[in-house]
Amino acid sequence: LAVALPPVAATPSSPAPPELTAAETTDVLFDESFVVREGGELRLDLGNEDVTVRTVRGTLARVVVEGRGRDAERECERRRSSASSAGEDLIVRTDPPRSYWQNRPRTDASFSVTVEIPQRYSVDLDVGSGEIQLASIVGDARIDTGSGNVDVETIDGRAILIDTGSGNVRAERLRGEVRIDTGSGDVEVGSVEGGPLTIDTGSGDVDVALRTDASARFDTGSGDVTVRLARGAGFDVDMDGGRIRIDDVLQFAGRSERRSARGQIGRGGGKIQVGTGSGTIRLVAD
Repeated sequence: LAVALPPVAATPSSPAPPELTAAETTDVLFDESFVVREGGELRLDLGNEDVTVRTVRGTLARVVVEGRGRDAERECERRRSSASSAGEDLIVRTDPPRSYWQNRPRTDASFSVTVEIPQRYSVDLDVGSGEIQLASIVGDARIDTGSGNVDVETIDGRAILIDTGSGNVRAERLRGEVRIDTGSGDVEVGSVEGGPLTIDTGSGDVDVALRTDASARFDTGSGDVTVRLARGAGFDVDMDGGRIRIDDVLQFAGRSERRSARGQIGRGGGKIQVGTGSGTIRLVAD
């Protein structure tokens, strides 16, 4: 089942309040539901829309596209926006003709896409430029935006990849094999379970709580790195940065200098590797 996003017919409505102009109002350009199944995948490929993914009970998925600005309806048509279901999966995409990107005029239009899916569902989200918000899911996740913040509640899956060219990444809890990559932006994760974990940022601060004994690697060109560990945790550590600070309660044993530290926390275990060109590295008892 495939549904292209059609023009929305004008319907009688009450006049907008005087303080709102046509450019400031938001119109629903598309609102369609699809029957899917738990265990499927949302495959989303968009240009420059903000995306919100919510979870619902049951197997009825929903896609809502809202436009803002005088040119939103026409621009939505030109982008060839569509939504479709394929078995247990849901597909949301834009597919503008090549000429769309040639001599593209300036337009007064912006868009937001809201998708509702079952909680037990994987996601593959690819946005050229836009903010991404994801509710709690049980499934794998690949999230990629050229520029824009990524805000995640919890992901419980096997493989989790979050990549943004420019933007902050925030997650409450991630469980699985986790990789986070950002060209510039801060990374904050309230809890990482499972593992291993890899975080790579060109510039930006990193603040992560490790609730796993798996290995973790942190690499940032410039920025502070804070790793929060449970009391009694055991890790091998290998760190180089502008300054090293390790809480005494973590019972570090080894060689620690101002800009580097090698040794072990507690009885040792998985390896924590941290490298920052300029920035403070902190191992904090949480």
